[in-house]
Amino acid sequence: MLETLLPLLLFTALALAALGAVRRVRLWRQGRPSSVPVLKGLLRVPRRYLVDLHHVVERDKYISHTHVATAGGFVLAALLAIVVHGFGLDSAILAWVLLVATTSMFIGSLLVAWRRSPPPSRLSKGPWMRLPKSLMAFSIGMFVVTLPTAGVLPEGIFQQGLGWIAALVLAAIIVWGLGEMFFGMTWGGPMKHAFAGALHLAWHRRPERFSSKAGVEHRSTGLKALKLDEPDAKLGVEKPADFTWNQLLGFDACVQCGRCEAMCPAFAAGQPLNPKKLIQDMVVGMAGGSDAKYYGSPYPGKPVGEHAGSPFGPIVAREGTSLVDAETLWSCTTCRACVEECPMMIEHVDAIVDMRRFLTLEHGNTPNKGAEVLDNLIATDNPGGFDPGSRLHWAADLNLPLMADKGEADVLLWLGDGVFD
Repeated sequence: MLETLLPLLLFTALALAALGAVRRVRLWRQGRPSSVPVLKGLLRVPRRYLVDLHHVVERDKYISHTHVATAGGFVLAALLAIVVHGFGLDSAILAWVLLVATTSMFIGSLLVAWRRSPPPSRLSKGPWMRLPKSLMAFSIGMFVVTLPTAGVLPEGIFQQGLGWIAALVLAAIIVWGLGEMFFGMTWGGPMKHAFAGALHLAWHRRPERFSSKAGVEHRSTGLKALKLDEPDAKLGVEKPADFTWNQLLGFDACVQCGRCEAMCPAFAAGQPLNPKKLIQDMVVGMAGGSDAKYYGSPYPGKPVGEHAGSPFGPIVAREGTSLVDAETLWSCTTCRACVEECPMMIEHVDAIVDMRRFLTLEHGNTPNKGAEVLDNLIATDNPGGFDPGSRLHWAADLNLPLMADKGEADVLLWLGDGVFD
């Protein structure tokens, strides 16, 4: 029975995953165009994954080893399961390799379970709590069903006597594992980060972050310039669909590990910002809905369930419910600690800056005395609004040589706007 049922389950799961992938891509493509080298980016994924991404992941040795065992075991086991059980290739060698892969995956699932017993506060709960069990279900189910192919158990054992009961139990376990590993990878769930994460590495917003040499860490921290030559160019991001499509893809790659949350100075200070929650809010906005199903730490002082949005609705609404509050965006110091710590290499700060640009440049909304400072810069070229002609009054009786007169000097004293104080 399993010989007939298993290929059907595998290919059904793959077909549903393919449909989910199409749906997921459509969600990303709601964003603005972005020029990326499609094929070249895909070819660069293995190196970016094994070198650049793991350079960040390895800062936590426990998770690094866990990820190698679990993800490595799953990828190999999934490919071999399709070949051995899907296409029915009767190879004892491949079957034994599949047993090793599922064993590695099972060990990794035990490490994941240990990590979440109990989970640190920065880790999201909810569906993520079932992930260790789902990993175990896939690895155990594939391990046991491969034993006859490897010659460990006699062929047809699940068709003899009460073997059909064991076959049904195994089928149920495999359905559970396939549902999480294949179906959930594209339709939503803890494994969604695997599909989106690989493509995020291929078509990253800042490809200059990836090194060309092993062990060399590249940084890219400058503000991305606005592209004002585009038709209907908008100054910043008003709604989720105003992000580029590969930015939306990057949001979907979030694994909700909370490393950004743990490093955020605004979150630590009790400001209404949590980088992880912000990225999840962008995912909610991309698909449409509310944040009621978010299971991580909220913005300090802001309960979960009060925010909602849609792909073509404003992120910060002037009236009614917002996807994100303006004070959340203005709480960010743009220190990029979240970006530096993110194992999925997501660009939180780019998103925040894009949204703040719209609030400032399109609506003229800045917090506290921000509007006054901008007006002063426009009128007087200094944030205090002082008369530019009084810039040298502080040195009126010092007879200091000026660069305008000297032309060149070994040392230049530059006081900036301190001259008005």
